[in-house]
Amino acid sequence: MAVLDFKEIPEAHIATGLQDTFELFARDFLAFIGYKIITDPDRGADGGVDLVVEEKRTGVGGETVIRWLVSCKHKAHSGRSVNPVDDANIRDRVEANECNGFIGFYSTLASSGLASNLEGMNGRIETQIFDREKIESKLLHSAKGLQISERYFPVSLSEWRTENPQPAQIFSVAPSLKCNVCDKELFDQDDKGVVTLWTKDRIDYAAESEFIEQVSWTCRGRCDDLLQVRMRRDHPNLTDGWEDISDVMIPTIFIKWVMSILNQQRDGALYSDEAFSSLKSFMLRVFPYVSRHLTTQEKEQIEMLMLLPSYLGGLGYDG
Repeated sequence: MAVLDFKEIPEAHIATGLQDTFELFARDFLAFIGYKIITDPDRGADGGVDLVVEEKRTGVGGETVIRWLVSCKHKAHSGRSVNPVDDANIRDRVEANECNGFIGFYSTLASSGLASNLEGMNGRIETQIFDREKIESKLLHSAKGLQISERYFPVSLSEWRTENPQPAQIFSVAPSLKCNVCDKELFDQDDKGVVTLWTKDRIDYAAESEFIEQVSWTCRGRCDDLLQVRMRRDHPNLTDGWEDISDVMIPTIFIKWVMSILNQQRDGALYSDEAFSSLKSFMLRVFPYVSRHLTTQEKEQIEMLMLLPSYLGGLGYDG
């Protein structure tokens, strides 16, 4: 599904003062991916050229400079493809402007007829097309590309960032949470694994209260099973209570989880030095992923959890 809505860029044929925006976007995009801008967009007669850019290719025989004629066609508002009439006489225009190749920069797609015309020019001039999908794929995979996207597609990028959250830049290093068994990075996995609090009952002045002996995080499945076997062998009096790490990374669940820990401490729960240090470490590592908006999927998950009582792991009231 497309992320960037090219309709955010004003139409090119309506004189609003912003009719050059798509050409300016083409200039910034091509500079971003490495082309040198030779001529900028202007509002005069363009002679069939919107931009001229250069590409330097370095090989065994030295450096070769390729000069490209760039033709911008912004048809996203109509949804039509770019046909041979829209981009006619390509070879003549390339040669007239002393270029070696042609770049079609389109907010939709090249029609099959235009694609056939370009294919027929192979061996005479170089041609390439940047359509909406190629443009989007390059923009969304780098910090600089995201900056350009934010300038020209502010609404689309805001929605995309909400649905594809990245950790907040709170600390000087990127957050990391490695499995206590296999040492794999849990944040890099689709299934983030589980965090487990290992507790034992204690009698303190005739009042029963929890004592958290250890806090651990592991991959779900084999690593979690191996840790449970080890813990129950070495500490047979411990019981485990776990949470999905992906759930804890949801802002609403994180707050609920922190509140439950505070309530346990209020009720007399104690932690070993190791467990308390591990718990603080876990919360600090997860928090950059929590400091954000809820995604649509997470909002739906919260609504579902609200239907379940807390004793079943939900957010609802016990009634």
